[in-house]
Amino acid sequence: MEILTPSLDDISRYLELTGKRGTQTLSILGRYFPFVQSVLGTEVGREILKDDVDRVEELLLKVIKEEETDLERAELRYLRDVRMPKVIKKVKLYLEAIKEIGKVKS
Repeated sequence: MEILTPSLDDISRYLELTGKRGTQTLSILGRYFPFVQSVLGTEVGREILKDDVDRVEELLLKVIKEEETDLERAELRYLRDVRMPKVIKKVKLYLEAIKEIGKVKS
């Protein structure tokens, strides 16, 4: 999967039009690109993310059937309430910054 990155021309044009606010957006891109690249841009990252989603599904089925252990309940809470929201937040912020820079192209 190719990770979206703006061109140098797009960045220059964006900074010319947005000034200080634009540098904040670029800061977000710089901060989250390594994370997004490692999660979505590599086979290992995508596999880890898929494993997390699959595990949440397995655990939810156990909860529905009332077959989960205390440890599984804690694991579900961690994956659902901590780990996955953290990943989603970082990817979302990165994509929103890319979208913001892309508006300047239009």
